[in-house]
Amino acid sequence: MTPAFCQAKCSAAGFSYAGVEYSSECYCGNSLTNGGTTSNACTSTCSGDSKLTCGGSWALSVYKLNGGSTSSSTTSSTTTTTSAAQSSSSNGSFYRTNGSNTGKVIIAHVIVGNTYSYTKQQWIDEIKMASAQGIDAFALNFGYDSWQPTQMQSAYDAASSSGTGFKMLLSLDFTVLGCGDDSTITTNINKFKNHAAQLKDSSGNMWIQTFDGGNCKTDSQWNTVLRNNGIGIKFVPAFFIDETNTRMKDRFPSINGDFLWGGAWPKGNNVIDWSEDNYRISRSGLSRPPDVYMTTVSPLFFVHYSGRNSIWRSDDHLYARRWEDLFSHRDLVDAVQIVTWNDYGESTYIGPIGKDMPSGTTWVTGFDHTPFLQMTGYYASAFKTGQWPTITSDKVFFWSRSHSKNAGASNDGLGKPTNWDWTDDTLWIVLFSTGSGSLKVTMGSSSNTFSVSSGVNKFTLPASQTSSVTAVLTRNGAQVFSVQGAVTYTNSPTKYNWNYAAAAGP
Repeated sequence: MTPAFCQAKCSAAGFSYAGVEYSSECYCGNSLTNGGTTSNACTSTCSGDSKLTCGGSWALSVYKLNGGSTSSSTTSSTTTTTSAAQSSSSNGSFYRTNGSNTGKVIIAHVIVGNTYSYTKQQWIDEIKMASAQGIDAFALNFGYDSWQPTQMQSAYDAASSSGTGFKMLLSLDFTVLGCGDDSTITTNINKFKNHAAQLKDSSGNMWIQTFDGGNCKTDSQWNTVLRNNGIGIKFVPAFFIDETNTRMKDRFPSINGDFLWGGAWPKGNNVIDWSEDNYRISRSGLSRPPDVYMTTVSPLFFVHYSGRNSIWRSDDHLYARRWEDLFSHRDLVDAVQIVTWNDYGESTYIGPIGKDMPSGTTWVTGFDHTPFLQMTGYYASAFKTGQWPTITSDKVFFWSRSHSKNAGASNDGLGKPTNWDWTDDTLWIVLFSTGSGSLKVTMGSSSNTFSVSSGVNKFTLPASQTSSVTAVLTRNGAQVFSVQGAVTYTNSPTKYNWNYAAAAGP
């Protein structure tokens, strides 16, 4: 999302005003029904260009389309229409939660190395975005850069200042940290153990997780580094070890949980199912409670660097389907980690696109994933409460790759990624509907009208060359909405890109 994109869509639909909010939301209207005033509340960076500002929390940057433009702050719901827009109406507005949280935790994985330029206010903005969609905490995956401790402190402090009750936890990444780097671990435990934003269990134990590290230490060595710092520890590692002959808890008796990092994606050219979780649970040896089982959800996996160029199958409405699996097996799962909030290199991000991505990451700019974030709130509510939310307004999501898997790139020396054919040339569509009707979706020369029922509807459409996708919902002979999203597709790419561009509305 950018102001220019929103203005173009609203202008094309014949409206007088365009407004962008909360990094990724676009609204069109013909008047400011509650006025408008110059304000400093517009602090959110745009999901489509981090150098620009797109509103704020409950604040719109408003543009008059018949000449000049002006920015103001106003309640977002006052200008919502059913016109063309890329992203959502206000957070959570398309559903109503039923029931209350039964003790489940939802965490999003944050790569601190991709936050170099963050201010405390940006942390606050993104914390509010995450919290509004049912996310409870950020897991901070950190490295050795001299500036990272300052950003970690800023993240913790921002969580405390956000007024959301949001929490943070340390994620020890042993692809970065050395197995013997106990001082870094103990320094950070002692730095954050008493911070108000530290995630703790009901007994006051400090949550800590890992990314691998299973072959770094014995159980006794883990105890030495973790449990001599004046604070109880809730240790939930994602160890990448073979559990065929020895269960996780038998090898590491003092762990407090098991974290399956790779559960978010199928490992072959197949639709994701529960088999990997089922095996991991059977071999964990956990005693729940108090032990916890944590697994993952993700929209995608694609990386395209020299020496690391591959995909995992991310088709089949992966993000929605995985959440639905988690709901069906929620009695077996205590915590879900969204992987990730901001790992641009692996294309797994659901947060707004920032400017601190790794050098050579050419496949992210313009590929908005915040619609997956907007979808998260519905599924997070269901997972936490055990009851599906009531859909209160119609909302459509759709996403696609930017070119055919069979196309040849004109200027890409890396070649196609490993497993490049583990995907289909498809537009993936999810409609949250309040009732029956019909949905017409058009992508270039490809078009179909689908019969809609009340609830969550999933459709597919063959991808076709285009600069945008249009979805029109009709009910009882009347148009409910027409949504146009910037999902482009070509048969002649310059670079290979298996990343998704996503859109949502109204």
